[in-house]
Amino acid sequence: MAETYIVTPDYNGTRFLKDYFESLFNQTYQNFKIVFVDNSPNNDSIDYIKKNYEDKLKEGKIIIIKNPENYGFAKATNIGIKKAFEDKECKYIVCLNNDIKAEPNFLEELIKCAERHPDAGSIQPKMIWGLYPELIDSAGIEYSKNGLGFNRGAYEPVDKYNEEEEILGCCAGACLYRREALEDVKIDDEYFDEDFFAYYEDFDLALRLQWSGWKAWYCPKAIVYHYKGGTGGVISDFTVYHCGRNYTLTVFKNLPNQYIIKHFYLIILAELAQIGINLLRGKPVIIKAKIDAYKNLRKFLKKKKKIKKRVDFKDLEKLFIMKWRANIPKYVKL
Repeated sequence: MAETYIVTPDYNGTRFLKDYFESLFNQTYQNFKIVFVDNSPNNDSIDYIKKNYEDKLKEGKIIIIKNPENYGFAKATNIGIKKAFEDKECKYIVCLNNDIKAEPNFLEELIKCAERHPDAGSIQPKMIWGLYPELIDSAGIEYSKNGLGFNRGAYEPVDKYNEEEEILGCCAGACLYRREALEDVKIDDEYFDEDFFAYYEDFDLALRLQWSGWKAWYCPKAIVYHYKGGTGGVISDFTVYHCGRNYTLTVFKNLPNQYIIKHFYLIILAELAQIGINLLRGKPVIIKAKIDAYKNLRKFLKKKKKIKKRVDFKDLEKLFIMKWRANIPKYVKL
């Protein structure tokens, strides 16, 4: 029995697990269990846990689920969430990547923030980029009027974004979700849309939570270090494909038809920009991403009809920004 469950999908992440587990077991808040969902083709991560944390396994602090193949982030996380929800005392789900190292008061501050804001479906910590600790990785997620999604504050100095405030949504690499909110917005028994596989699934969930009237808050006192790109690479074919495909699917699944028509020129420009930039990077996989997105559009339009819409879209739209690209310092290597 635990109030909070940490759900972590893993894919060949053994090298990160020492820092990950040590930072969690040194938390000031300990009313949690970890559901470790392994997508790896081998048992290296599981063997590491059994060797180093046998006591935590025996006491049920760590629960291991081994998937027969790589189910991707969305499905693996859903599997972990469903396991956590078998515990009736579970109030909060903390999604946490395997390449995260948390400050000792991370969980305590997240829980306190959730209690201060009972209408919040999600709470975002301050994510610092582990490879460049002078830079922010994410202070939440932002959604642009052209349909492009960004990590709020990404690549900006770490001493910024120090105010607790309402945001559009949370980056699922490290954030808290309220059980009640997840149960409220699930579609076809899925919290994260499993057809996304990886990337943009948190934007989709953030928009669905907003549509249903659940707020999102940023908690700067909760801090983690994220060694991003540890599984999929920062700019790999895998990342380019799934980001490119899921951008399109998120737009048509979550935005009203009237909005899409009104801002169609922006959406098309964003599509063309993604294609052009990635072709210049030597990533022709972007073409397949876009073809596959439009092939699957009918399926996602059916899902669109199942989204609970309790608020006026104008209340959601006012949280949108206008942005085309992140400002990445020249010395940063992606």
